[in-house]
Amino acid sequence: MHLMKRLSWFGDFRNSSLKSDHDQAKLIRRFGKKGKRKGQMDMPGGIAVSSEGDIVIADSDNHRVQIFSPEGSLKRKFGEKGLDPDQFCYPKGVVITPGDQSIVVTDSANSAVKVFDFRGKLLHVLEHSEFRLPHGISLTKDGYLIVTDIFYHKVVVLYAASGNLSHSFGTYGDADTQLDHPYHVTTNVNKQIIVSDYGNAAIKIFHFEGKLLRRFNSRDFRLPADDYIHLSGLTVDSDDNTIVLCNREVYIIAKNGRLWEVLTEKDGLTIPLNIAVTSAGCIYVVNGGPDASEVCVFRYNKDDYRSLNTLGYYAISI
Repeated sequence: MHLMKRLSWFGDFRNSSLKSDHDQAKLIRRFGKKGKRKGQMDMPGGIAVSSEGDIVIADSDNHRVQIFSPEGSLKRKFGEKGLDPDQFCYPKGVVITPGDQSIVVTDSANSAVKVFDFRGKLLHVLEHSEFRLPHGISLTKDGYLIVTDIFYHKVVVLYAASGNLSHSFGTYGDADTQLDHPYHVTTNVNKQIIVSDYGNAAIKIFHFEGKLLRRFNSRDFRLPADDYIHLSGLTVDSDDNTIVLCNREVYIIAKNGRLWEVLTEKDGLTIPLNIAVTSAGCIYVVNGGPDASEVCVFRYNKDDYRSLNTLGYYAISI
């Protein structure tokens, strides 16, 4: 179930050639470098963008959160490695609440979800028996936090206002309704929950209550047969297109499950780890690897993909 084929990305990245300005026409800017100093990153995980364009990064291996200006200048950082409520141990996911009121972080190895204001002041710590290694996080428009846990292989739904448990679903396995390391999650306008099921190399779409709607795998993706399927971050744009990182590229998932190319290595991707998209027409990608940790900002025109809009998924009997 959990795919064990060894990735060759890190070795390939060392030997990748620099791309020309013409090849990187979609790239607006890139910033950041690998390290532990202020403004540097080490295996950045989650990324979110505020209404003002500030970029919030879960700087996982540095055990902190960093906030950058739209131009890429460091504005603030908070957190350090530890077990205290305001400390982190491998923060993985990050989401911003409406009105830029707070930043919500999955503090993975501390088995908690933590809420901070934009100054870095701790507001709440959400701890549940459902959490062991919380990872991905999303927020519905009506105030539910959606969290994936990669130890219990499930999706946990919380009331954002109180932090209380609403419900959860998922068990470990390779059946259509089961999950194997669900690293990332997002939600759409219909409050459907979309999960990257890494170990099963599938994208799964669930009703809010947990009933499976659709399952897309490598046969649906229509990538070359010998490709290793490595799913990482995913998000939705303002047209409700589901955008996913698969291998080294950014794709939109069509309604039939086919992956349509949006960004590739030629555009400046190296080892993309997570993704965010804004209504202003930008895709934000965090790149990681042995030699680089950075944020890349790309132009994105959702109208180019309007015919692929993933508006409706209908329940299937599984």
